[in-house]
Amino acid sequence: MDLWLAASLFFGGALSYGIVVKLLTIGSSMEFVTQMTDHTVTFLNTTIHDIAFIKGIKYDSLKTTNVPEEQIELIKQIDEETFKMWKEVMFLKMLDCFPKNHRHLLRKYDWVKVTKPLDDLYK
Repeated sequence: MDLWLAASLFFGGALSYGIVVKLLTIGSSMEFVTQMTDHTVTFLNTTIHDIAFIKGIKYDSLKTTNVPEEQIELIKQIDEETFKMWKEVMFLKMLDCFPKNHRHLLRKYDWVKVTKPLDDLYK
């Protein structure tokens, strides 16, 4: 009987250890992926801010060089369409490169909250 008790305690402890390690690994990897997503979005925010700044300089330069207003509006429309395509491609590439076992986290991520200020800034 003592042998069965010792064996069951040993294997129960080994099983418990395996479960705890697995849970801690999952939790820490989810935290890592969440932080990496936040950092990637922060990087994209910085990129968009730079694009908006450069775009403002571009439009100011066009106005000072006496480019017709219709042509400036056409350039703005082209820039807006280019930005929309870039944003779609960027997020699709991000999804493509995201770890497959953590993609469910992207569904919970608030993309509207993240992209709304970027859209407002770019306009």
